[in-house]
Amino acid sequence: MEKLKPNVVALSLGLTSVILYLLCLIFVSVIPIGMMGAFVNNLQHSMDFTGMMTQNINFIGSLVGIIGWFIISAISGYIFAVAYNWTAEKLR
Repeated sequence: MEKLKPNVVALSLGLTSVILYLLCLIFVSVIPIGMMGAFVNNLQHSMDFTGMMTQNINFIGSLVGIIGWFIISAISGYIFAVAYNWTAEKLR
């Protein structure tokens, strides 16, 4: 079984999160808040996010979100690859 390269998995997951975050920013900026609220509430059953939602998004906040999600995702990807390789080695 081929080993995963932790740095490649980390970068791939980090970039994937950045792309998804940018798509989310686009959707939030063009979709009416009422429709977005209903959609988000359906994703998170039994929770109501409508009072927390805003379309007042600034550049700095978006940049912090992009960087934050990249770091969280990259660390998660790295941990996943290391855990996968370790588990695969132990289960041989």
